[in-house]
Amino acid sequence: MDKSLATVLGLLYTDGCLSPKGKSSWRFYFANKSERLVEVFRDCMIQCFALPESRVRLGTTQDGLILAIVDSKEIGTALTKRFGTFRTLRYESGELPKAHLPVEELLQYNVAEDFLRAAFSCDGGVNLYVARRKGARGGSQWLIRGVYLACAHPTLRKQYCDLLHSLGIRVRNVAGDGKVKIEIEKDIRTFHQKIGFIGGVRITHTSRFWPEIEKQQLLEQLIQSYDSPRDVYSLQQFEQVR
Repeated sequence: MDKSLATVLGLLYTDGCLSPKGKSSWRFYFANKSERLVEVFRDCMIQCFALPESRVRLGTTQDGLILAIVDSKEIGTALTKRFGTFRTLRYESGELPKAHLPVEELLQYNVAEDFLRAAFSCDGGVNLYVARRKGARGGSQWLIRGVYLACAHPTLRKQYCDLLHSLGIRVRNVAGDGKVKIEIEKDIRTFHQKIGFIGGVRITHTSRFWPEIEKQQLLEQLIQSYDSPRDVYSLQQFEQVR
């Protein structure tokens, strides 16, 4: 397994899937609002499997997602034998799919960082905001800092934790939120150094405090806030925070 395949897998386990096409073929889907992530998926598929550009078809969904599609019996058969179909959401019956991450392979080939970078770029994010409490002496304020990955599948959450632990990053597996959370300064710094986010991937416009900023840029601002928290306290978007 090389870095490109690890990246493809990280994208498929989060915002992608592999579905049967007809009776004997397979169709890869990857859908995201980020043009950059779709570009990364396309380029890695071409590189991994020596595909011509024409084999990766681009389009949009009704809800505004950018879609990349690849049809291939050979590639689909090979990947399903090794990794399954990448389905992580419950079936209509309520049953969870028997999904699992290729933890041993990612560690064996030293590509866990690439896999995690892709996964966090899709379903992860950064928390950096001001919390304030009023009081008789003027109240107090502090910064909420953290990095997280949203994942509803309990087995996958545990395996994400295992991968992060293998890189020296302590995490919390928060079942109630369906998230893996990195909250300690040392661990956030290690995440920044070893993993981070794919450049050019932006937070959605619906974010209350950080709409449209790049995830990697916000992570770097979080790191800087440990040395200069006042730079965050003074930002305009936090003036009305109570």
